[in-house]
Amino acid sequence: MRIQLIFAAALVLFAAACNAAGTNQSVPSTSAGSNLTQPAGDAASAGQVRPDVDHTSVLNALKTQAVIGSTVDPTNGDQNPYGLVYVRSKPFGKGVLKQGDLVACNFNDKANVQGNGTTVEYMTSTTGSSPKRLMQNAQLKGCASLVINSFDETFAAASGAKDATGINAGGKMVQTLKNSGLLVEPWGSAYVPSQTGYPPGDGLWVADASSGKIVRINLGTGGKPTYTAVISGFAVNKGVPGSILGPSGMQYNAKTDSLFVADGVTNTVVAIAHAYNDIFAANSIVVSADGKTFSGPKAKDARLMYSGSPLNGPISSTLLPNGNLVLGNTLDPSGKNLLVEVATDGTLLATKNVDTGAQGALFGIASSGSSDANTQIFFNDDNANNVQVLER
Repeated sequence: MRIQLIFAAALVLFAAACNAAGTNQSVPSTSAGSNLTQPAGDAASAGQVRPDVDHTSVLNALKTQAVIGSTVDPTNGDQNPYGLVYVRSKPFGKGVLKQGDLVACNFNDKANVQGNGTTVEYMTSTTGSSPKRLMQNAQLKGCASLVINSFDETFAAASGAKDATGINAGGKMVQTLKNSGLLVEPWGSAYVPSQTGYPPGDGLWVADASSGKIVRINLGTGGKPTYTAVISGFAVNKGVPGSILGPSGMQYNAKTDSLFVADGVTNTVVAIAHAYNDIFAANSIVVSADGKTFSGPKAKDARLMYSGSPLNGPISSTLLPNGNLVLGNTLDPSGKNLLVEVATDGTLLATKNVDTGAQGALFGIASSGSSDANTQIFFNDDNANNVQVLER
């Protein structure tokens, strides 16, 4: 049984006690007519009002760029890192992951064949680190994105294996999620936690690069997970491994119950309000072919956050502590590898070229910190097969 399930039962009892006392522990919806206005309560923000939009550029303030370490698997030589996550908290129980570690997955094999990688690595987030294998498994073939939950369980969306897998902090595969009708080419992913974990429990949201759908997988606290294509219509290019574009770069902000999705075909970023609470039925939101308008019963919850230049083939993103998004381009016409920072109201804040070599080097992006002053941005550089950091 996953460790998450053990804690869920205790949380349910706690929620019941709070409700009996008149305290609502569910994720609140935002106010009527607004997309991103009312933050959900948490231990850090209870009783505080956080700004919806922050126009302070963090990317501009990060002047130092350094190499953390290689992401090449030390045993079988897998390379070309795609997914990347940062371990924010001390893992529960015993395991190889530590607070402050980075976890990355390789998309290519030793021969550099696109989509044949089957390994996940971890390393400390300090310069001079060396990769260590967290897991190797055929169920990880073509790992395209990684997410991590509060229990330090890493989920990999594997385009080649057509699944998503859960790996605990000890490097053991604890869950394999397959659905032949909906998970055809898993690409982007986001982890959406509930307040209590029951029911329907935490959600793993997976974007499919074959269908342009976003599948909500309710993990629950027992029994079989459920799969629902809650959003459809995102543009895809039907590319072969190495040139795939579609909905990806997914991020979830628990404080506002908002899901952000980038599409590298239309160069758009879409914000979905009330994601956990409202978006649970099939085709709740249908995205137009250009990625800019929406239909479906929950269309009002969708908003075009950003469109067009300087975005060009974005695949990955990270949500900064101040709420801004940083996205990574893969198709810059001038050959640049731009990180692009955007505020949640769609204001372009900054761009930074982090690799002067061939375009298409940026895939996984992660961040750490609790404020603008201590934020770090990590990114996979596929030109060098390493992970790098931007910091003050």
